[in-house]
Amino acid sequence: MQDNQIVALVIFSISFIGTVANFIVATSTQRLPSMRNAFGLLMTSQSSGEAVLCAIFAFYYSPMVFFNIQAMEPFSRRFGIVLLMCYDICIFSHLFIALNRMFAICFPWSYEKYFSHTNTKILIVISWSVSIVRCLISYGFFDCDFVYDGSIWVYVFTRTKDCTFISLYLDFYKDLSVVVVIAAVDMITVIRVHVTSMQLRKTGQCETDERRKREINFLKQAVLQGMVFVVELYTYFHLAWQVHDRWAVWLLTTVAWNLVHCTDALIIIGLNGEYRKLISSPTRIFRSRSIVHNSSTNAAVRGGGGTYIK
Repeated sequence: MQDNQIVALVIFSISFIGTVANFIVATSTQRLPSMRNAFGLLMTSQSSGEAVLCAIFAFYYSPMVFFNIQAMEPFSRRFGIVLLMCYDICIFSHLFIALNRMFAICFPWSYEKYFSHTNTKILIVISWSVSIVRCLISYGFFDCDFVYDGSIWVYVFTRTKDCTFISLYLDFYKDLSVVVVIAAVDMITVIRVHVTSMQLRKTGQCETDERRKREINFLKQAVLQGMVFVVELYTYFHLAWQVHDRWAVWLLTTVAWNLVHCTDALIIIGLNGEYRKLISSPTRIFRSRSIVHNSSTNAAVRGGGGTYIK
């Protein structure tokens, strides 16, 4: 088997799983009783963007690389713009989800005011609009493209002055700043959960096993998703370009990018019993009515970038 075929099969395996997992989350969340709220809407938005991103790698990138179809490479610019849009949608959705968790736990009296059904839909429209407009302007009106480089099987920025600025400030620093804000917000939420638990124990009130389980799952999800994004940003923008072996570059960029958006959905499914029940009976996925009735949970970046070609 040739190198390009191995590359394509690995990416297809990861991205196809990511496509299916994110599709399940995106299409099923609003039918789960515990997810018919602002958190569920935001998660649907996030998973929709990630499903599209994974699908591009599964059904465009993988066939192109496996069969070495050079006629498909010129289209990589257009798909590259969509990939960047989807990543921005994902990371902004993560930010709003983190804020949603913080308000639910730290400011419950203000939660309905800021995360009403209408306001949440407005936040979703903002995250999609800003992401789409930003990418269309950056890569449509400036001398900058995000394209596939067949020599290393990686999406890279073209080496231009505009791209140097865009990839550094509008991609890497922007993504890093959002991830830092998400981490800070989640830390505040985690501290509040811990303080509340201590206060309950001091007053002699017992936490239910179910509540304790939800808190632990929330902590796991917040920490795992935060770690995944930080690692991916570091590997894609910095670490990959300190090595000279194309396999290492590919692993630290394309593979890392796909793993982030695949594991994002798997973390959600793995830590939520309702999704696991859904997976155990796949026919429920296509039902239009509620699919799980015994609700138990209500809690709750592309690295794509600083790389260049001539």
